[in-house]
Amino acid sequence: MDYIFNEKESTPLCEIMGRNRSDKGNLNITNSWHNYTTFYYSIFKNIKDKSLRIFELGLGSNNVNIPQNMGANGRPGASLYGWNEFFLNSKIFGADIDSSILFNTDKIKTFFCDQTDPLIIKYMWIEPELEENFDIILDDGLHSFNSNVCFFENSIHKLNKNGYYIIEDVTNHEMHLFESKIKEWEIKHQDLIFNIIRIPSTRNNYDNNLICVYKK
Repeated sequence: MDYIFNEKESTPLCEIMGRNRSDKGNLNITNSWHNYTTFYYSIFKNIKDKSLRIFELGLGSNNVNIPQNMGANGRPGASLYGWNEFFLNSKIFGADIDSSILFNTDKIKTFFCDQTDPLIIKYMWIEPELEENFDIILDDGLHSFNSNVCFFENSIHKLNKNGYYIIEDVTNHEMHLFESKIKEWEIKHQDLIFNIIRIPSTRNNYDNNLICVYKK
């Protein structure tokens, strides 16, 4: 699939995520560490008013002892609050290994998950509120090849037709591992379209990459 978007042009989603203190983007998009919101707006703007089920792994722990935390000043759940504002008619779900930051609102529900443990992932998916499949699944959890593969292989069955599964923050030095793994996945999952999205950035030449999976 060909995706057309301008990574230098701020969008309404950039403003929403920045205001909610998510690292996915902000109004000053050319100075943002990640500019994913430019891509996300291009694929989600036409479905934002639909009634969807959206799941994001990784709430953004502010516990500095948790691997890949957002720092002591991070806002747990920032992206979930942003999605809740952008997708007004949708239900938002999230999960994290840091159980101390889990929270619930009228439209947002969060759960414990260790994405390196297939059994824990399996038990999470049979939670009553998570049994129904999802239209969007995002992996913004532990950013390592093995953990991303573990969560994908134990979660891709939860994606609805015409849905998106996206792995964020793929590092440049691990990209070759994903390229090889995607070849395996393409053979196994004939109904999935895989795209590697390398987004140009003036600030971040380390991990400003996405794996975008679309279910036909």
